[in-house]
Amino acid sequence: MTTFSHSRIGTYENCPLQYKFNYIDRIKVEQEDTVETFLGSWVHDTLEKLYKDLKFEKLLSLKELIDYFNKQWKENWNETVKINKKEYTSENYRKMGVRYLTDYYNRHKPFDHGKVIGLETTDQLDIGGGYKFHIRIDRLMDMGNGLYEVHDYKTNNSLSKQQSLDEDRQLAMYSLWVKLNFKDCKKVRLVWHFLAFDKEMESFRDVNELEDLRKEVIEKIKGIESCKEFPANETPLCNWCAYQSICPLLSMKLN
Repeated sequence: MTTFSHSRIGTYENCPLQYKFNYIDRIKVEQEDTVETFLGSWVHDTLEKLYKDLKFEKLLSLKELIDYFNKQWKENWNETVKINKKEYTSENYRKMGVRYLTDYYNRHKPFDHGKVIGLETTDQLDIGGGYKFHIRIDRLMDMGNGLYEVHDYKTNNSLSKQQSLDEDRQLAMYSLWVKLNFKDCKKVRLVWHFLAFDKEMESFRDVNELEDLRKEVIEKIKGIESCKEFPANETPLCNWCAYQSICPLLSMKLN
C-alpha cells in the first residue's frame, strides 16, 4: 500500500514541483535547518520530556523544564541553522521558546487532567483504496467516559481562525485512527496549542464529516498520483524550500 501523510499532500498543494523533486525524483539535497523548525523541534522535545517524566510520577519544576530546553538549545545549535529574518538572532528565538514553555507550564500545571496514553504516537491508518495515512500525534489523552483528545503544539507566529481548524485535515484524520484503535471511544476532541499566543483552540468532527474527509483524501491522493505536470508555485514558503537552487522560478533570483 502507498502511504501518504498530511505533509506530503500539503507539499503538493503548496508546490507540485517541490512534490516532484521530493517524492518522485527523490532528489537529495543538503537540507538547511531553519530557526523556526529548530525552535519547534526543541519546544516539542521539551514538552515530550515533561509528559514522559509525569508517567513516572515525576513533575518537573518550571526551572527544571526551562533548564532542559536551554541545555538542548545550546548543545544542538550550530551556525548552519538558517535565520531568514535577519533582524533577529538565535537568542531572540531561544527566548521565544522559553516564553512559550513558561506560559504553557503555568496554564496547565499540575498536568493531572486526563491520562496520557501516547506521546509522539506514530502509526499508519488504512483509509481504503489501497492507501495508508501516516499518523503522528504529539499527545494523545484518555479523558474518561469515551472522550479522547488529540493535542498538537504550534510554535508559529500566526493564529488560525476557527473555520480553518474546523476544516483541518491533519488532526481530523488522526481522530479516525483513534476511533479505530479505541473501541470505547465516543468522541474525539481536537486540540491545538498556539504557544506563541498562550491560547488553546478546539474542534470536533462527527461520523459523517470523518467519512467525507476519508473519501476526500483518497480522491486527492488519486489526483496526485495521476498528475503528469508539476508546475512550480511561488509562495512565501519558498524561503524555506530545500530546492531553491534548482527551482526554475528561484534559481535565477539566487544567482
